[in-house]
Amino acid sequence: MKTRMNRRGFVKTSIWATAAVPLAASAQTPGAPASPPLSGVPLPPPKETLPLGQIGNAVFSRLMLGGNLIGGYAHSRDLTYVAELMKRYNTDAKILETLEMAETHGINVINSWVKDGIAPLQTHWKRGGKMKWIAQARVNADGSLDQFRQAADLGAVAVHITGDGADALVKQGDLGTLAKILDLVRGKKCQAGIGAHGLGTIVASEKAKLNPDFYVKTYHSHDYFTAARPDETDDLGRYDNSWCKDPEEVAEVMFNVRQPWIAFKVLAAGAIPPRRGFQFAFEGGADFILVGMFDWQIAEDVSIVKEVLGDVKRHRPWRSTIPQTAPAPSNVRLEQG
Repeated sequence: MKTRMNRRGFVKTSIWATAAVPLAASAQTPGAPASPPLSGVPLPPPKETLPLGQIGNAVFSRLMLGGNLIGGYAHSRDLTYVAELMKRYNTDAKILETLEMAETHGINVINSWVKDGIAPLQTHWKRGGKMKWIAQARVNADGSLDQFRQAADLGAVAVHITGDGADALVKQGDLGTLAKILDLVRGKKCQAGIGAHGLGTIVASEKAKLNPDFYVKTYHSHDYFTAARPDETDDLGRYDNSWCKDPEEVAEVMFNVRQPWIAFKVLAAGAIPPRRGFQFAFEGGADFILVGMFDWQIAEDVSIVKEVLGDVKRHRPWRSTIPQTAPAPSNVRLEQG
């Protein structure tokens, strides 16, 4: 009990994203401007590095690029125009520029929903880009797992079921489908993960010994203006305003989880300043953070992550360390956890 209280006290006193799961989608309007032609100019060499971690045989930057802003999933509370604004800003050319800028600054992976498509990412690859893709997928309405197959066939190095998808299966008591998804993804030679908004999904997966290669779990403090009130006890805020019901409990449970943990919604969809959100996530035990970034936010966020990781204080051991024998990509610095 003493150890438990120490860890909970640590999370409570630690210095306090948009990312991955598309719940508040808003489609681009027919009047949105067309994107200019994509450039065929080869990519410039990387100019920055980021600490790395490993999931299975895949090496990822500790800061991952989220796909929500690109997909137009705003989580903007009651501001109805924000999703359309995102889509109008993020033309195909701007997405390509964002991928290039992220890779130039040491980010080597993007996470996005397979149904959003990856045309700009494929163009990035043709130009010599090395950005890896972690794909989100859902079970289709008819129960088929085609999205998971599609993600692997399109070049994803890792695939996970979305948080809302996994939460729904757990609530239905259908852990068998989660197991089938993991088997399918691994059969495609990809790392297989489970996403979650609700902590109960992680607890149930661990109890059933599903043993995914990684988890993708929401994690943020409640230190922001639109945070859920004490009487709002659901996993998700009723006004699309909260995604982590009890961060102390999340850190407590994840302490004993041996799989790598990718934390998302670490900025509570843009409500928490990056330095505070990043530090809270890493000190609370996250191995990676998944953050939606506009192109003009990338350089600053990379700088903040490097500063935070340079002096991070955490109780949970790193679950994504890189073996000494693993080859290091030329544009990134290895971090031994």
